[in-house]
Amino acid sequence: MSRLKRESVTHIMTKSLQTITIRTPLSEVGRIFTESSFHHLPVVSGDKLVGIISFVDLMRVSFADSFGVTAQQAVYEVLDRTLSVESVMTKDPVTIDSSQTIQDAAEKLADGAFHALPVVGNDNELLGMVTSADLIRYLIAQY
Repeated sequence: MSRLKRESVTHIMTKSLQTITIRTPLSEVGRIFTESSFHHLPVVSGDKLVGIISFVDLMRVSFADSFGVTAQQAVYEVLDRTLSVESVMTKDPVTIDSSQTIQDAAEKLADGAFHALPVVGNDNELLGMVTSADLIRYLIAQY
């Protein structure tokens, strides 16, 4: 059995995550995406995962022409008044249990419908995140 088939997904997951809540203003979400290398943010209630929002999700609702404004910050301010994290996020995202393997993560990410997989423990507790990039870096290190 190859190492990929039996190695825990916890080996490649990012453990120290930036998270947001459903009350986080979309302008703050935009600031986080702009100032960091993150493309996905888990949405939590306490330590429980309730959703995920991606940079693409935010861009999908923030086209400047739709609001008649052009400055990105102005767009975010309009979004703060008209939408919420809860209305934009993916509720009940596909997740992977911390007891599953890297191969399980690869299979879930392979269809390309999304590029981030929250890693959860008991009772949907957020433990980490595995992205397509994490998986690619792991595979490169194998060769």
